[in-house]
Amino acid sequence: MEFGSLGGEPWGPDLVGVFVGSRGHCGIATRITVRLTPLPRAVRTMLADFTSLRAAGEGVSAIIAAGIVPAALEMMDQSCIRAVEDSVYAAGYPRDAAAVLLVEIDGQNEAAVIAESDAVAGLLHQSGARAVRCAASDAERERLWQGRKKAFGAMGRLSRDLVVQDAVVPRSTLPAVLETISGIAARYDLVVSNVFHAGDGNLHPNISFDATDPGMKQRVEAASAEIMATCIAAGGTITGEHGVGLDKLRYMPMIFDAESLGAMQALRRVFDPDERVNPGKVVPVHACREWATRNGELGTRNIRDRFRSAFRVPTSALDPVP
Repeated sequence: MEFGSLGGEPWGPDLVGVFVGSRGHCGIATRITVRLTPLPRAVRTMLADFTSLRAAGEGVSAIIAAGIVPAALEMMDQSCIRAVEDSVYAAGYPRDAAAVLLVEIDGQNEAAVIAESDAVAGLLHQSGARAVRCAASDAERERLWQGRKKAFGAMGRLSRDLVVQDAVVPRSTLPAVLETISGIAARYDLVVSNVFHAGDGNLHPNISFDATDPGMKQRVEAASAEIMATCIAAGGTITGEHGVGLDKLRYMPMIFDAESLGAMQALRRVFDPDERVNPGKVVPVHACREWATRNGELGTRNIRDRFRSAFRVPTSALDPVP
């Protein structure tokens, strides 16, 4: 089947979104058509450092509240900063900073980029930034970004194992959520390093641990669950980019009721009736079994019939493959 077009799919559901968002549950993409966009003519990369995580979070909120949408807005905390600076990826981040923000502004008009960068620098200073510096050359810009991009590798210096968490919260709640995560780490006596896409509110609280220590593994599991619960309570959700997979199956009932999970299964069966593609992931079957037992087949049939009607799909196209 082919989904999408130059004008999208105004006649019905966003099937491209359904397919991509299904995490492999609806089939395999054999061909993808994308749109190319021109490289920006002007780019400015800034590094701001803060003496507290809360202040750094408030800096993010201030930028977004001002209606400015940077090309990139990344945060790293002190644990991550020190790991990077101790590695071959050292980028010149201030080791004594509680957190740093990497902000990149780009565009086709250099004067507009400079003006927006100056506005961002002002907002960061107002939020408590100790210093804001702009990369003076392409080499310095690349060095600043290399530290961020290699941060996960650098964290291998902290422990033999790492749990990379992935959650999303409203950007206005970042300061409070970061403080809560710090408290969770202290309570469970764990090292949690934060490096994440602050502009999207997409958190990555990374937990360093030793998987050969059963007691530590249990503390990591408990801390991870509390971090997810904190993000959900703040109005967020359990994943921004890494997906649910197997690890986060247990959290799905925290954000979806049984009927919603059952509807997800029904939609999946429209494309993959025998559930052969990426089996056992994303939707916890035990949480939606009751709904599926009562309504699953009916739900699947109704969704399939609606798809056939809306898109004039041949009857055989959505039937189970023999």
